Amino acid sequence: MIESLVYSTTRGDTMPASRPSSTARLGCGFILLTVLVSCTLLVLNGMIVSNVLNSIRASLPPPLSEQRWMQTFYFLGPVLLLVVQWWAYDVAVDWLWPMRQQMTAKRTIKG
Repeated sequence: MIESLVYSTTRGDTMPASRPSSTARLGCGFILLTVLVSCTLLVLNGMIVSNVLNSIRASLPPPLSEQRWMQTFYFLGPVLLLVVQWWAYDVAVDWLWPMRQQMTAKRTIKG
């Protein structure tokens, strides 16, 4: 990304000579959207983990059904699910991205 920004030193200004590509995910909007999606997923994951743990608590071995272990599961469960969800999103985008580039290339050739 840094390589795409060329600064002009002859005029003394620090404005980039070219704008970053439109696919660059920069700015406050992207960060706010990421935080909003992450918080929403954490709330949903917390509800899922809570329901799962409440339903299997009776079948857990006695050491794992202690309060300290249950609190660990309640905290780490949603966070680990969030990491897996973002990883799955990243894999899906990487998998679908070449298809999007091929479709764009076909449209420009036909058009």
